[in-house]
Amino acid sequence: MDVGVKFSLTIGPEAAELARRAEDLGYHSVWVSERVAVPIDQPHPYDPSIDPWIALSFIAACTTRVRLGTTVSQIALRDPVLMARELATLDILSRGRMIVGAGAGWVQAEFLATNVPFETRGGRLGEFVRVLRKVWTVPEEGWEGKHFRVPGVKLVRPYTPSGPKIYMGAATRPGLRRAAKLGDGLLMGSLPLAGVIGAKDTVMERRRELGLDPFPVYCQVEPPETIAAAKELATNYREAGISGIILSERVAKESGFPSDDAVSRALIEAAAV
Repeated sequence: MDVGVKFSLTIGPEAAELARRAEDLGYHSVWVSERVAVPIDQPHPYDPSIDPWIALSFIAACTTRVRLGTTVSQIALRDPVLMARELATLDILSRGRMIVGAGAGWVQAEFLATNVPFETRGGRLGEFVRVLRKVWTVPEEGWEGKHFRVPGVKLVRPYTPSGPKIYMGAATRPGLRRAAKLGDGLLMGSLPLAGVIGAKDTVMERRRELGLDPFPVYCQVEPPETIAAAKELATNYREAGISGIILSERVAKESGFPSDDAVSRALIEAAAV
């Protein structure tokens, strides 16, 4: 089982040092999230974030091994051709280390601020994923769909021949169905283990119905405080068939690292058994 660590929405230059630390400790991956905009007339649990793809480019430049991902990005708020080029660029610069974590979004302010219809977000994301794969592989064929039209053109190709893997963030049944059909993996937030297992089983059953192979399931978890807690956490999720866990950042911390490096090492070691 893989173990990753997630950095704060508002992380700054300290991301370089933290990413190198993650790599030195043996973490599989480094993750950032995205909150494009937040409302000003109602309470909201998150602050606006820095751009995740620029942040991951910065992290890619100071690391050599860790995978780089988003949990998640609202990619369908963008133009698909420009997004495809941006992701291909990061895939090239990182030599194929990127995981595109994509979600439909739930904060209406983000859609209002970017002039994108909120009501069609699920359908737009599903088509957006298909457009990305098309223009990463055969851009000369173009695309004609409900939400997007792309003429046949030449575009920069990703380092990964078929394009970087796209893991779909999902929690609702429509989101899980979309992930099962279109994703290369599933990303989940912090849920009780029973909820994670239920979602995993739902997605895998749907993939069997579609004639598709099983795929990775990653979920976010709270960082353990002790070596004993780390070993228990890794054992429980590994035995449940979860492919990877991502330590979520704590309040007032830049990342989700345990305070003691020995706890990180114990977690990674137990996950690898």
